[in-house]
Formats: sequence, C-alpha cells, structure tokens
Amino acid sequence: MTLRIRGMTKAYGGLRVVDDVSFEVSSTAVTGIIGPNGAGKSTLFSLVTGFLDGDAGSVSFADKDLSRASPMARARAGMVRTFQVPREFTHLTVRENLLTAAPNQSGEGLLDVFLRPGRIRQEEERIRAEADAMIAFLKLDRVADSPAGGLSGGQKKLVELGRALMTGARLILLDEPFAGVNPVLIETISDRVRELNARGIGFLIIEHDLAALTKLASVLHVMDRGRLIASGAPSVVLSDPQVRDAYLGGAAA
Repeated sequence: MTLRIRGMTKAYGGLRVVDDVSFEVSSTAVTGIIGPNGAGKSTLFSLVTGFLDGDAGSVSFADKDLSRASPMARARAGMVRTFQVPREFTHLTVRENLLTAAPNQSGEGLLDVFLRPGRIRQEEERIRAEADAMIAFLKLDRVADSPAGGLSGGQKKLVELGRALMTGARLILLDEPFAGVNPVLIETISDRVRELNARGIGFLIIEHDLAALTKLASVLHVMDRGRLIASGAPSVVLSDPQVRDAYLGGAAA
C-alpha cells in the first residue's frame, strides 16, 4: 500500500504554508518529515488526513482517491494520524480509550442492543482481549486502569498509538511523537514503531529530534517555507548544504 501526495497546496491570504508538495510513502517503510518551525509540516499532515481542505492537490492511499474524503473515511481506508498534543479522553482509563477506537462495534446500533445481545457480548469480549494485548505490547499494563488524563506525556503518546492501531490502520502518521517525552519512553515508542513496521505497518513521522528519527526512518523529506526541498536517505539529506542552511542554520548535522 502506498500513500501518494500530489501537488498539495494550502494558502492563507497570500502566504502558501504548503506549496505544491508531492511525494510517496510506502506502507512497508518508516518515513520522516523534518523542517524548521513554520515549515508547514503539521499543516501538511492535516491536509493529508482530511482535517483541512487543500486549495489544490490530491491524496490517495492503496490506489484509492481520498482527496475529498472525510477524516473518518480516510481512517477507515487504513490511514490514521496522531497529534503533537495528545487528544486522549482524559476521564476514561487507558483500556477504555483503546476500546473506544475499535471500529464497527455492533453495540453502537440500538436494534442490535435489543435483538443481538449475545453477539454484542462476544464482540465486546474479543475487543477487550485485543485491547489488553495492545496494552501489554505498549507496556502500559501498570496504568491500564488509570485515567488517561493523569499519564505522562510519553504514556499519552503510547495511548494515541494504541488507539490508531485498534482501528486497524495500515499507515500511521505520527506528529512529533517524541516531543516532551523522556529518553526511556522515546526508546519504548521507537521499539514499538520498529516492531510494527516489521509487521507491515507503515509510518510517516514529523519529528524535531533528529537523532531519534534518523535511527528509525529510511527516508527523510525536508520542508522549508511550505516547500519540499530535499528527499532521500537520512545521511544524504542531512549533508545537503541547502538542508543545513534552511534547517540546521548551516551547522554540521
């Protein structure tokens, strides 16, 4: 499965915050997007996942045109994003946060509640088992029954990753997964991404922590002032003089 972004453009007034951006992301890869603050990275994520309408351009995933699809339809197609600031259900437990993300639950239909209670019970048991397995995989066992609003920043990032996985996503877009996260949890998140990628789930990651990102990503795309200025292997991209001038202020990577 491949995500194809073609000519993506978004302007506010006369300022193009995303300017004719095109690239592809394979669901077998971990791909990174870097760039200085204000480069347009998060806006691009919102355009790709349908949280913003673009002025021009197209988005397709797994050969399905999603350019006019809602965020929910894009998620159902297998492409799900997380946010730089986690959006957990603060008063629900970690387990309950994961349970809410399971799609197409029969218990959401009023008729099924009355006509198929046995089916709903079996489905709930299956989904709970999936959530418990996800909690163990993400190493959140100790906080599984704690309100998600009381977790650390890194734990909340793991909860968001878990919710994305509970939807059945095949490509996950992570917006600064390491921001505000301690080094131990950065390693935990990185290890989970590697393992999930080995299982065939792709990742597109925005991140300012270059050291952590370059250990994960096989391809980097660099944005500056809304435009894509470089793409390629991390070692090649970070040695590009244009990238160092725009992103690293001319300093050595």
